[in-house]
Amino acid sequence: MNVFEAVRVKGKLFAKNVNTGEFAAEGVIRQVVLRAAEANREVMMVGANGRVTRVAAATAGVAVASNPNAGKMSFMSVVETRNPVEMFGNLERLTKMVGRGVQPSLVITGMAGVGKTHLVKETLKGMGLRESHEFVHFKGRATAAGLFITLYQNSDKVVILDDCDSVFKDDDAVNILKAALDSYDTRKISYISSKQLKDEFGDPIPAHFEFTGRIIFISNINQSRLDEAIRSRSFVADISMNTAQMFQRMEQLLPTMEKSIPLAAKEQALAIMKDLDKQYLGIDINLRSFIKAARICAMGFDNPEMMVAEQIIAAE
Repeated sequence: MNVFEAVRVKGKLFAKNVNTGEFAAEGVIRQVVLRAAEANREVMMVGANGRVTRVAAATAGVAVASNPNAGKMSFMSVVETRNPVEMFGNLERLTKMVGRGVQPSLVITGMAGVGKTHLVKETLKGMGLRESHEFVHFKGRATAAGLFITLYQNSDKVVILDDCDSVFKDDDAVNILKAALDSYDTRKISYISSKQLKDEFGDPIPAHFEFTGRIIFISNINQSRLDEAIRSRSFVADISMNTAQMFQRMEQLLPTMEKSIPLAAKEQALAIMKDLDKQYLGIDINLRSFIKAARICAMGFDNPEMMVAEQIIAAE
């Protein structure tokens, strides 16, 4: 079993192996766990199955540096107790503020399969905005040049960039976004290159234009990896949930999700998922896995528990 302590390097939090001094690969230990361990002077023990256990450093016989923030409450401990109804209600309100032009941008992060994209699009539609008219939705990889062209072609719309995480890793793309999200009355974006940009029809794209639209980013990456300039220009909403919150969210959505499936089948699916979570490691707890389970239960299989398990338990 590997033992890690929470350490900061230039302000960023990492997990450091107390025996080897090596840093854990990204994603091995979640940021929320690292923050809690730092605040409580704990170490993190990672088993062969990947499960992380927090243990008091003194109990583990590990000396950790004194924490100048000792005694302060971790905000993440509050986040982990949020009611999903309140969480998604706030996200809907923030989306409406961007839709109305009160704020130029919103960054939504968090785990996959919780309904972030669905909520954003349905909220905009509920405001009377039409997809491909008042708002547009793009999903996947984006280059700096592609981003510039997209914003030019939709300069007065709400632009949803869904899982376009590559823009956060490209300095040119980040600079374009900074210009698009500035709080000035006039937001001018430039792309100066020796070779003029052209659209898909071969028509030239101007090197400068004024952007009056808004941008909503939807991503599964941690907010700590976002460019600070983009964070500071945007509303931010982290829709990360622990297992208990995820099950609570599913219970709240039972009457409205997958309306073609009988409520009894959805209730059975939720009960099966809860039982499997108590028995096995690696359960995929999100709305996508719930939909799979509900569809299986609706078909009346003789052994739905095994069928659901095969679909939502990660392969070892």
